[in-house]
Parts: sequence; C-alpha cells; structure tokens
Amino acid sequence: MDLAGLSAESGARLRAAVRKNSAPDKRTRRPRRSMPAVGMDRPAGDAGASAAAEADTADRRQADYFVRLLTQSRRLVDHRIDEYQKAIAVSEANGDVEGAGNFRRIARIEEEDRQTLDGLIEKLRRRFPHRVPGQRAPISPRARFVAR
Repeated sequence: MDLAGLSAESGARLRAAVRKNSAPDKRTRRPRRSMPAVGMDRPAGDAGASAAAEADTADRRQADYFVRLLTQSRRLVDHRIDEYQKAIAVSEANGDVEGAGNFRRIARIEEEDRQTLDGLIEKLRRRFPHRVPGQRAPISPRARFVAR
C-alpha cells in the first residue's frame, strides 16, 4: 500500500530514523531535580491537617454545587407539576376523562421525582451543613480515635 507516495519500506526507514534521533544521549542528559515535598516548612502534624482541610473544602464546594443543581431540577419539576395540574383541570372541564387520567399519571411520576430530589437535597445538607468560615467541623459519629 502506497499512501501519498510512501511505500511500506520507506515508512519503516523513516520510523527507524526517528527512533534513532529521538533516543536520549547519556552525555547530554541533565540530572533530574527532586521537587520539594509539600509542607516541608511546616510541622509534620500540620501538613496532615492542612490536607484534610483542603479535602473538606473541596467536598463542601462539590456538595454546594450539587445542592444548587438538585434545587434547580426540583424547581423545574414543580413547574411541570403545576402545568399538569392546569392541564388536568382543562381536561376535566372539557369532559376528557382519558386525558385527565393521563395527566394525573404523569403528575404522580413527577411527584415521585420531586420526593427523590427532596431526599437527595436533604441528605447532602445533613452531610454537609452550612458553616460559618473559621468554625471547626463537627466530629463525625463514624470517626474513630486511634492512639499511637
């Protein structure tokens, strides 16, 4: 197969030449520098606390994001339920029993979705309660104290 005028043999030569030219030369290679460890200027106990605080902050931000996202979804579900309630009233006024039944069924499904969203929002808020900056995190009931 000859693509763009290159045969398989010339492609193999080209790859070999590239490999040969890209191999590192031991004489010109610079020694690697080690990166300073994170928290080298802090006491050992402080580095762990700092990392835990950063992880807690990241978890809290992510939880806040999801609470906002779930709250927005809940508002959309509430709006759709309101629209279905209006459609049910119109269908009943027009004597369309089947249409009203269909709208009721869909409204029940939306209400189940709303309950699911409420549960998720409540669980996130319980797991990540809103704190004043500088306030210490409450000790988790699942936390274990270990003596060394």
